[in-house]
Amino acid sequence: MHMDDKFLTSKRPYLRVLSESQLEDIHFASIHVLERTGMVFNSPEAVDLLLAAGCRKVKGNRICIPSHLIDESLRSAPKQIRISDRDGKPAMLLAKRNVYYGTGSDLPSVIDPYSGQKRTALAKDVANFAKLCDYTPNIDFVMSMALASDRPVETTDLYAFAGMVTNTTHPILFIAANRETLEDIYKMCVAIRGSEEAFEKEPFIIHYAEPSSPLQHSKDALEKLLFCAEHGIPFTYPSGTSLGATAPVTIAGAMVMSNAEFLGGLVLSQLTRKGAPIIYGGGNSAMDMRTATYLYAAPETWLNGMAMKELSAYYGLPCFGEGGCADAKIFDQQAASEGASTLLLTGMIGTNLIHDVGYIESGMTGSYEMVLFSDTVIGQVKRFLKGIEVSDETLAVDVLNKVGPGGNFLTDRHTLKHFKTSIWDVNYFDRQNYSQWLKQGGKTLGQVLNEKVRWILENHNAKPLDRAVEEEIQTIIQRLELKVK
Repeated sequence: MHMDDKFLTSKRPYLRVLSESQLEDIHFASIHVLERTGMVFNSPEAVDLLLAAGCRKVKGNRICIPSHLIDESLRSAPKQIRISDRDGKPAMLLAKRNVYYGTGSDLPSVIDPYSGQKRTALAKDVANFAKLCDYTPNIDFVMSMALASDRPVETTDLYAFAGMVTNTTHPILFIAANRETLEDIYKMCVAIRGSEEAFEKEPFIIHYAEPSSPLQHSKDALEKLLFCAEHGIPFTYPSGTSLGATAPVTIAGAMVMSNAEFLGGLVLSQLTRKGAPIIYGGGNSAMDMRTATYLYAAPETWLNGMAMKELSAYYGLPCFGEGGCADAKIFDQQAASEGASTLLLTGMIGTNLIHDVGYIESGMTGSYEMVLFSDTVIGQVKRFLKGIEVSDETLAVDVLNKVGPGGNFLTDRHTLKHFKTSIWDVNYFDRQNYSQWLKQGGKTLGQVLNEKVRWILENHNAKPLDRAVEEEIQTIIQRLELKVK
């Protein structure tokens, strides 16, 4: 039995939620909104670019975009984006159904891993979450998770970026309040890379910004989009809406709106610089009509995220989504169930950048234990997504002939050769029998994870930056602090 085409040795499990005709319907409905309804662009520079390219002004800054501009922009936008780590080593290829998992950003609260109590997020939490992610084997990129609320408001984003970049070598997905802050973070990255050319060749950051739904783009978001396009900074521009509040209550209607908003940003990025790296996304979540809570773990949220990935594949663009997050208030059974479900579903649909790992309380609180739990589940998901390899070696016909009826495979060389890659080895989940578990202390998963979190924070340190680079980062922060005093 010979199988020369190695591509066919395994088939990856995947899901679909929309047909090709449904994707076309959503696309053309979005085009209709862009051509007939238009959107507000609150930036004179953006408006000038759009009008010069042949767009139509309706009133004020409300602009309608013709379909040919959208088609041209879709053709010029890169279909894959390579992201390095802080040291310049290849880390992520955002393309097709490659999946990468990371944390979220800017939560006002955290569950303290020592007291177990909810408290205000601090700058030290940004550093500690980055350190935790740096240690884990399955978290691929980091976001700040916490707000550096004990720092001046004007410098919060700079302190957050410094806290991440000095405590992990992973790629960083970050936010910045405005163009000026973005420029300062860019200067930090150039200092790390050594030059603007070296940075653009091997970017290790992705900037995150959002439209102002419904159908508006803020001045700050547009200025940051244009800056990223000019300087080759990978940029993700998803809507963050609530069904029935800032978006139509139907999933299809919300998709049309958020898709139109993204396409408006896409056109501007490509008008600024053809080939500018931009990542598709749209986070339309259900709103609980009883409590007005933005739900991270509602099935409608899951469906929307999966459908947006399919729409990004329809366009051939990399995609940004969410997973590993929960509406539960602490790390408990509800949090584990909600987090694991979203990690598996986003993995199976093939979302490229899956963020918000570790979010609880509907995006208000960060949990260290939830991050570590998710890392284990991500390991399971990545193993599952490898599928089943079928080849001469894995079919094991010769092994079966050798062992024969009544034998065993435990000590066979084939088992010794393949067991580490064939059987996933768990990190923190318990596989002992009950009596062995009791002898080990009978600890709950939450206790095991909490102990490990504290050990990591007390013992792990990321590879340090060069002293000169650290000093340059501090100089940039201090310069802004003096400016705002």
